[in-house]
Amino acid sequence: MDIKPDIYNQLLIKIGHSLDKGRYNVAKIINHELLLTKWEIGKHIIEFEQHGNSKAEYGSDLLNTLSSDLKI
Repeated sequence: MDIKPDIYNQLLIKIGHSLDKGRYNVAKIINHELLLTKWEIGKHIIEFEQHGNSKAEYGSDLLNTLSSDLKI
């Protein structure tokens, strides 16, 4: 089978565009999920710190402790 270079190059370009589009879409989905996850983590921390109060008492070692424990 004889492959014509110009037609083959068009195929390469189309496949490259498809790969780029897929990678972009995957990155967009991952970034969205990471944003939601981090927002939810922040919500959990605030609720924990507030103990049902309208304001939280910051300054505890909560973030240091969480950071240390989550590395495990």
